[in-house]
Amino acid sequence: MEAIRLVVVEDHQAMRQGLELLLGRQGCVVVGSAGRAEDAYELIRESRPDVAVMDVNLPDESGASLARRLLAKDPELGVLLYTGAEDRKTVREAIDCGARGLAVKAAPPGELIEAIRIIARGGTYLDPRLKSLLGARPDTAAGAHILSAREREVLDLLAKGMTGDNAAIKLFLSPLTVRTHVRNAMRKLDAHTRAHAITVALQQGEIEL
Repeated sequence: MEAIRLVVVEDHQAMRQGLELLLGRQGCVVVGSAGRAEDAYELIRESRPDVAVMDVNLPDESGASLARRLLAKDPELGVLLYTGAEDRKTVREAIDCGARGLAVKAAPPGELIEAIRIIARGGTYLDPRLKSLLGARPDTAAGAHILSAREREVLDLLAKGMTGDNAAIKLFLSPLTVRTHVRNAMRKLDAHTRAHAITVALQQGEIEL
């Protein structure tokens, strides 16, 4: 497997350098780093990394806002937002911006590496520590599902980090059928991205982490 090309966006210099060293030791190639959103925007647009690991809180713009701008230009960019805040507002902003992953800084380094690998191969990553923030709403009726059983199966596998192609293999479906299930689920959940659909499905009790 080719080395994963990364850009690291973190305003704290010591943290940024530590991430570069850690990720480099894991076989990733850090093609650049930045401490401000505007510098990061130009760097990512020019270097076109496989994954951009971005702090949620940057001095000149939020990571979610930066991700939204980048994804408007390149929807295939793998954005992993990295946060020290474990609150519902942060999670909602991260998912709504279209990022494919959200990891918390309290996690062991190995989990960050796994999140990067999942996103690099086209999957979606949500830190399991956020489960309590994404749980079913109190007003969600038990057993009341708007998704079909197959749509729930597909979203469940995607939420666990599988790519659409891997989910298709596991469920003995064609990739086209899996994409159709994802589109149908997004429509039913009024979600604008796959990651957003997973979050809404978790909130509504359709799937569980």
